[in-house]
Amino acid sequence: MGFSLFSANAPWNSTRFYEEAVKETLARFILTLWNSYNFFTTYASLDSFDPKSDCVEKVHWSGLDKWIHSRFHRLIKQVETHMESFEIHKAARIIEQFLLNDLSNWYLRRSRKRLWVEEKTKDKLAAYTTMYEMFLSLIKLLAPFTPFISEEMYQNLRSGDMKESIHLCNYPKTNMEFIDDDLESGMQQIRDLVEVGRALRSKIGIKVRYPLSEAILICSKETEDSIKGLVELLREEINVKEIKYQQNTDGYMDKELKPNFAVIGPRFKEKAGIVSKVLETLDKHKLYQEILEKGSYNVDIDGEEISLNIDDFEVVEKEKEGIARTETGGIIILMNTILTDELKAEGFCREVVRRIQSMRKELDLDVEQEIEIIIHLNEDNKKMLDSWIGYVKEETRSKDIQFSSKQEGSLVKTWTIDDDEISIAISPSS
Repeated sequence: MGFSLFSANAPWNSTRFYEEAVKETLARFILTLWNSYNFFTTYASLDSFDPKSDCVEKVHWSGLDKWIHSRFHRLIKQVETHMESFEIHKAARIIEQFLLNDLSNWYLRRSRKRLWVEEKTKDKLAAYTTMYEMFLSLIKLLAPFTPFISEEMYQNLRSGDMKESIHLCNYPKTNMEFIDDDLESGMQQIRDLVEVGRALRSKIGIKVRYPLSEAILICSKETEDSIKGLVELLREEINVKEIKYQQNTDGYMDKELKPNFAVIGPRFKEKAGIVSKVLETLDKHKLYQEILEKGSYNVDIDGEEISLNIDDFEVVEKEKEGIARTETGGIIILMNTILTDELKAEGFCREVVRRIQSMRKELDLDVEQEIEIIIHLNEDNKKMLDSWIGYVKEETRSKDIQFSSKQEGSLVKTWTIDDDEISIAISPSS
């Protein structure tokens, strides 16, 4: 309730209190905070992470780790400014935005696979180190706004040599050494590209779980250098096998000529309509090529030869077959939309994995709990699943997968994937 009141209005203005606003804050902010914290503590506990002995220095952090530290220390600076100006509502709002947009929806989501590795790798420990520092510092920042939940989380995170209560700790201070403007700018470009890239996939009707062979970024060398270290995040988010860079769209687009009526009308007057009709019958791509090579194109209009040049047309670019295009911030993304049999098989198996994970969640199974699976599907889909059976086992922590029409298990469900029915039965392994 407190955070809802803090973030609603400036403290010098009247605030309307109603139950719905409190519920909305609980669902949007408090539960996101708790679930994010619970995600970290669950995996950290499984791996027996010790923030002292397992701590990883900055030199081993990934670009994602450095970015979230930069964003957080910028946040501290902004919160300090607002608090000093008594703009408590603005401080509360930017903390909420950081949690929802940066920490939960981007950093934690992009770091999940780093925690799924069995061994305690440097990268895995760097993720744990960053998450521990983020949550410990964030709840200190939140303590004046959410004193009780902050204290609860602090007591679980604190070690014996730390202050007895979060409310005895110093308020976080900005460390300018962590703030990296170029890194934040590059990450924002990546996130913008992810947004338009996923929208493009939706537009062309190819689900994100189905991988595409390549995406091509048309951008300057300067832009390429600014995002190159982060581009793996983009590759995974839009699910393509490879990302290439090009300086222009040559080779991926066909150029055609479209009559420029603003020029043709005044030039040919009463014959403009006839000229337009003749041009409509021509191959626009070949017309462009000929004018490009010869500088002009001659047409016969009622026995009169008329010469047309590039100024009489508008140059229109059109994607070649199998290419889809979108753009953001001066960067063009081209995607190869041709789905090979191999790509289709991988996409289908990802869809199956999602259904099994949903069933695991419905049974409320522990993360480490292995399961046994019985699947019934048609022969074509079985062939696709066979080629990725190891992947399915690993992603769903399956001890055994059998193919049978006899469905028995703790949970049995029938799903529809790409218009085909598939029955899945799962049971916890003993």
